[in-house]
Amino acid sequence: MYSDELGCKELDGLTRAQLQSRVSVQDALLAAAVDGIVAIDARGHVRLFNRAAEVLFGYAAAEVLGNNISMLMPQPHAALHDSYLQAYAGGGKAGIVGIGRDVEGRRKNGEVFPMHLSVGVAETEEGRLFVGICHDLTSYKQALLNLHHAEKRYRDIVESQTELIMRVDAQLRLTFCNPAMVLFLGESAEAMLGKSLLEFIHPDDRVIVKRQFEALFSEGLHQQLQIRMRCGGSERWIDWRVRALGTPLQLKEGWEFQGLGLDITEHVQAREQAEYLATHDPLTGLHNRASFVEGLRLLLSNRRHEGRRSALLHINLDRFKLANEALGQLAGDQILKMSAGRIRASLSRHDLLARLGADQFAVLVDDIGSAKQAAALAQRILARLSEPYATAAGPFNLTASLGVCLCPDDGRNHEQLLRKAEAAMHEAKAKGRNELVFFSEQLQEQLRSALELELGIRQALAGDAFELYFQPKYRLDDGRLQGMEVLLRWFHPEWGAVSPARFIPFAEKHGLARGIGDWVLRQTCAQIRLWQAQGLTVPRLAVNLSAQHFECRDLHGQLRAILAEYGVRPAQLELEITEGTALGNTGAHLALLRQLRAEGFGLAIDDFGTGYSSLSYLTRLPATSLKIDRAFVSRIKADTRHDPVVEAVIVLGHSLGMEVVAEGVENAAQAEFLRSKGCDLVQGFHFSRPLNVAACTALLVEQAPR
Repeated sequence: MYSDELGCKELDGLTRAQLQSRVSVQDALLAAAVDGIVAIDARGHVRLFNRAAEVLFGYAAAEVLGNNISMLMPQPHAALHDSYLQAYAGGGKAGIVGIGRDVEGRRKNGEVFPMHLSVGVAETEEGRLFVGICHDLTSYKQALLNLHHAEKRYRDIVESQTELIMRVDAQLRLTFCNPAMVLFLGESAEAMLGKSLLEFIHPDDRVIVKRQFEALFSEGLHQQLQIRMRCGGSERWIDWRVRALGTPLQLKEGWEFQGLGLDITEHVQAREQAEYLATHDPLTGLHNRASFVEGLRLLLSNRRHEGRRSALLHINLDRFKLANEALGQLAGDQILKMSAGRIRASLSRHDLLARLGADQFAVLVDDIGSAKQAAALAQRILARLSEPYATAAGPFNLTASLGVCLCPDDGRNHEQLLRKAEAAMHEAKAKGRNELVFFSEQLQEQLRSALELELGIRQALAGDAFELYFQPKYRLDDGRLQGMEVLLRWFHPEWGAVSPARFIPFAEKHGLARGIGDWVLRQTCAQIRLWQAQGLTVPRLAVNLSAQHFECRDLHGQLRAILAEYGVRPAQLELEITEGTALGNTGAHLALLRQLRAEGFGLAIDDFGTGYSSLSYLTRLPATSLKIDRAFVSRIKADTRHDPVVEAVIVLGHSLGMEVVAEGVENAAQAEFLRSKGCDLVQGFHFSRPLNVAACTALLVEQAPR
């Protein structure tokens, strides 16, 4: 690697051996060095170029030795290097000798690269040599550049984030805030730094923040907390995710935490609104039934071992439906709001008030003291509710019926107490409205009877314990069988025969009528299919539809589905509806009735004359039959020559194109009178009692053509 052999004086063998050894060690060091080592003389010619220098610059040593060092330098340094050497040789100062600096080198392929150059001076027999150690900085510089870019990207991300980013020290003093945080808090970054984070947090949430950061101190884990922070005079909910920076060992010298915050105010408000709507009535702002029941349940649970008495009041507005229909829904809503306000004004702030349903309210009074105090409160509420209501549609007066039960006197179970208070309210309404009734043993007995009857009906439906009976309808002009009305009979295993007059009105009152009607319709269609399979001619069968059926959104679809299931045609059925049902919700009902009639169903108006029919509306009904109620038929005696009501109904029915049917005909005199007045069809004990399936089958066999 040297340009020529070392000149030396004649030495003895030992001295020469030592020198050779030293040269050998020097060569090994040059060969093993990972940095390039280059030596030049005072004229700038390369005298030493080790293996690492070959790798660094891309030249073989033979290509460089003896040439000017400027070949390894980029411009303009290459052109100026000789002048640097001359200045140094003339006593000038070299700025690089003995200190080292970062410079640039040039590889054989022309690539310029960064390197660190350390230069030393050696005085030799050949003259002064400058020895330079060249360390490649390419990877280091690239790493620095990458770090710079990464930091810039991180800074850009942090500064462009809409999320809030902060750092705090162990005393919760702010040490960093990104622009979003600065904008959110409405202060300059300089003013915020060093301030306590707690200054910006709602006072009620500061304890939570302290506890969460204490957990970070002890556990060193991530924490999530939702807190309220002030923002320009208002409060915003922020969801913070906070973590400790560094390991617990590193943090011993100084804790620091970083938090990423997201404004979730709208989410919290939406959640609170959903929770409010789930527990409150949107119209009045009162608790709803579910919330009231939960409040009652919790109170009873907490009072289980205490001697306090509580009162439960069930309030129902009398004639509210009339007000709603007469004045309109807007006025009805006004009345409900005013009623809620009047009840609330009669209570203390500790009492629980709820709207249970359309026109029903409930009050829970804890620690009422006595029944006398409960009665005084109830009377005060009734008096306030009876005051006139000024609505946008005009003034209106109404009253309320109120039922009261006491705890623990009337029970400790919330379901029992609610049921008993409601039973007392119904008793108050039955007594004439604007009444107050306390639950009593007598009501307990009635309630028990009602519960047993309801259970019995449900069991009868589930176990097919009802039975169909059929009452024939005959033509008066020739005595032919024209059709049959389907009746329902119930034979209870313990009570025996239960009168329809008892269980049908009960079912209608307690929402069971539709289930019974569906059962009757299905069984009727099944019986028609059975008789037809036996080859019998089945006359049109009349089945009753309750008002609850018309509350169904798709009554038409359900009827058609049942008929399709059993292969029955619409023309084989006549649907009997009461006068009141036919006139309810007139527009929707009229459209449905016309659709049913167009498909072939017969339509009969039952119990005509017992309601308050509008004759103008009756003329628009697509009914095929008009039934005279048995109450009018029963007035016909043997010597009756005229009955204005019966005769008027017959004339009206015929004028509207309907057949007229008289029900409850029990003797020949009634039958003869009806025949003389032009009545078309009759049914009743005089012609046939209701028949069970076996007896009715025999009748159909008898009527079959021979």
